[in-house]
Amino acid sequence: MRKIRIDLQLDVKLVKRRKPLLDEPILPTPSIVRRKYRKGTFAARFVRYLVDHKNTKGVFAGVFAFVAITAIFIPQASSAEAEGVANVIIESQTNLATEKGMEYPVEVIRINQNYAFFHQGLDLGGKTGDIITPIMPGVVAYAGWDRSGYGNLVVLEHKNGIDSYYAHLSKITVKTGQAVDTNVVVGLMGATGRATGTHLHLEIHQNGVSLSPLTVLSK
Repeated sequence: MRKIRIDLQLDVKLVKRRKPLLDEPILPTPSIVRRKYRKGTFAARFVRYLVDHKNTKGVFAGVFAFVAITAIFIPQASSAEAEGVANVIIESQTNLATEKGMEYPVEVIRINQNYAFFHQGLDLGGKTGDIITPIMPGVVAYAGWDRSGYGNLVVLEHKNGIDSYYAHLSKITVKTGQAVDTNVVVGLMGATGRATGTHLHLEIHQNGVSLSPLTVLSK
């Protein structure tokens, strides 16, 4: 009886299965945007997140970007429009839990635009050349031109993880590393960078989290 021998060669490859990635939300929280993109203004990073998201590619990306950009730029008030805004009178005081007496950086308080999701700062109107002073003592962390839209920008570091940003300045009068108090002029009001009119764009952060200036500045 003839024996038949059959050789089978099997080409077996082990494939490691990837764990499924958690889907990122289409509308992210501010912390997600800041964690994913490090450079640029929050608004610019938010729009970039929408455009890059896999579920908003193509036509939907354009729609989301249009809505975001509209929300950013339409509310911006020029210095001429701000003339009709009544001055805010300081009557009481609201303090941040970690610090006392944060002061307004301008002498005359004229609010052009308040803090919002797409505008994480406070726009204070005035005239070109109005002096800008720190909200509280600190050290100059940055003083120079910002290409993301802030124009001439001064960033101060304060105690307890607090940072303050002074943007669109017509002139910077301090240097990086300089210690300042509330009597030092850090710059002059202007309209440099992405600005529709003369104003100061003020931002306050604590431990990397943006705060609404009106909730922590003295009233």
